[in-house]
Amino acid sequence: MFFWKRNKDWENEYDEYYTRDVDRGGDGNARYRYLPHLLLLAFVGAIFCAVVGAVAGMTMLEKLLTALAMPVGVLWLFLLVTIYFCLINRNAWPATMCFICWLLLTVAGNGFFTNWYAGTIERDFLNQDLSAVEPYDVVVVLGGGTTTRLSGKPQVSESGDRIVQTARLWHSGQAKQIMCTGMQSFRSTEEDMHPYEEATMLLEDLGVDPGAILKLQGVNTSEEMQNLKKWSDLNPGKRIGLLTSAWHLARAMRLAKSQGLEVEPIAAGFFSQPYAPSPGVVVPSEVNLMVTAAVTKEYLAKLVGR
Repeated sequence: MFFWKRNKDWENEYDEYYTRDVDRGGDGNARYRYLPHLLLLAFVGAIFCAVVGAVAGMTMLEKLLTALAMPVGVLWLFLLVTIYFCLINRNAWPATMCFICWLLLTVAGNGFFTNWYAGTIERDFLNQDLSAVEPYDVVVVLGGGTTTRLSGKPQVSESGDRIVQTARLWHSGQAKQIMCTGMQSFRSTEEDMHPYEEATMLLEDLGVDPGAILKLQGVNTSEEMQNLKKWSDLNPGKRIGLLTSAWHLARAMRLAKSQGLEVEPIAAGFFSQPYAPSPGVVVPSEVNLMVTAAVTKEYLAKLVGR
């Protein structure tokens, strides 16, 4: 209560500073009390953009302005401006809460952070050389690398390297058979295919022999591993490769081992990449937030034993 009362006193003092001319019969210039601040922020922003253009070139400046015009960029700027005006109005608690939200958004959407964060879960598979491994009897490609278009045709998703890596292994003779997995728990229409159906169609389009493709059901990784265990018990002695995105592979291997499966990891679709200059090292982006969310989900799953 003391803090709230004191904060209101600060507001009253600040308002009095800007309204005293009106109280004295002035011309009401207090209506424009925020205009100098807006002009100052616009000036600082213009200087920043000019520096970026001069140092990194017009292409990088265009990318920066595009990033700022995206929903996440607009929200980031809005929080920054809100913090500024809360501070000049001495609204400490709103400024603190907005700063926490801004900081979380800045870090979670930052390219440097997401590259490091993804690396913490992918580093064990970074130097994997598939050209040196013996052929697998079966390569199990987990669902999640495909989607269905509105036209009813399958396409790869952001995790689509799973499909490309699987096709490479088959064409190089390192996969004698391929097992596609994944089901949807809810289908909006009959044309909305299951992940294993999408993957099968795409692999056939990439030249994989339909007779070499097996199918395995399961609505999540845990259920897929349970069904894979049943298949393995009926087909003993098979050398099995487990293929999924690098950020998901540690979890998939953990679930496979919990079922007593002997499988070898095959990584695809790494989030961690060599550094490349981009506005994402300053302005948070949707892509970086997606990476942070995916990796966080893997750590949460580990925490709860999934």
